[in-house]
Formats: sequence, structure tokens, C-alpha cells
Amino acid sequence: RKASEELGYEILTVTAIQAGEELYNSYNQCNICDEYWDWFGTPYMFLQFGFVEPIPQRWLFDFARVKFDLEWKDGDEESGEVEVNFLVPPSKKGMDLLQEELTRIKSFAELHRNKSYEEYEGISEYEWNSLWEYYDALHDAMSYALESDAALTDSVWSLSDDWWVKDGSTVAADEEEHFVYPTKSENEKGPNDEL
Repeated sequence: RKASEELGYEILTVTAIQAGEELYNSYNQCNICDEYWDWFGTPYMFLQFGFVEPIPQRWLFDFARVKFDLEWKDGDEESGEVEVNFLVPPSKKGMDLLQEELTRIKSFAELHRNKSYEEYEGISEYEWNSLWEYYDALHDAMSYALESDAALTDSVWSLSDDWWVKDGSTVAADEEEHFVYPTKSENEKGPNDEL
């Protein structure tokens, strides 16, 4: 076959792979993911690629300055136990804001969940089901965070707009590229406030 007729793609690994060994591909937690590691979590996977990733998941709620990973306890998916690993210490204010958002999305679900996609113009059954799959993941993530026994501190609110960055490789000034907007004062309007 000519190279132009070949299909597929090539994957390079950092370790030897045994015959029959299962391979995993990550969109955001890999050796060459650069700044994706910090901000490209479950919401942006859904936005950019149209699917809800299974656990492990990363959640970044800029409005509440809350950032955490969801992982299977002790790496054991079969246990069904999920643990929350906060990547920035949560605050009471942030958790209160998450609770408000959880209440808001629950009321949205009460209005729309039992309806059919056919009641909404321009949405397919697949899109409708995908939206509810994302809703379930979002609902569960906020619930797990709120139910956690993490110590609360207000220190996150004294940090700069780069509060969510792990290693300083990405800054909030790159907002158009990264979809994470600098925290605004109560009197300022953010880019999504008109929505």
C-alpha cells in the first residue's frame, strides 16, 4: 500500500508494551499535554470532544475557586467508592457557591428531565442523551465535593487570578485560549455574563 492510502495513526509509548496489554489514551493527563493538565477537565472534554469521560475526572469551577479530581478509592473501580482530591484547598465561600449551583441545576432538571428531545427544536436524541449524561456527571461531581470532609480555608481568595494553575505554565491572561476567565469583582461583568 502507498503511504497516502494508509489509515489510522501512530502512538508512541514511553514504556515497552506487551502483546495483548490494554492501552489507554488521555486527552489531558499525559506526558505531552502541557497546560491541558491544569485546566482541561471533564467540562472541556465534553465541550471540545462531545463525550463525558469516565472517572478519573477533573473539575474546575472558576466562579467558586474550587478545583478537584474524582478518582476511584484506592484505584478500585469495582468498589464503586469515589474520592475527591482537592487540588486547591476549598473555602466555605466556594463550597457555598457550589451548593447554590447544585440547587440551580437540580431545578433545571426538574423542569426538563422528563421531557422528550422532540419537544425542543434542533436537538437530536443523541445530543439530548449526551446533555443528560453530562448533567449527571456535573451533579455527581458537585455532590461528591460538597459531601467531602475537606478542611476549609479562605486562602484561595487571596491568591491571584492564576489560583488554578499547578505549575505556573499557564496564566489567566490566556483566557481566550484556555476558557478559564480571571475571577472578577462583584461589580465587573465577565465574558459570559450576557448569556
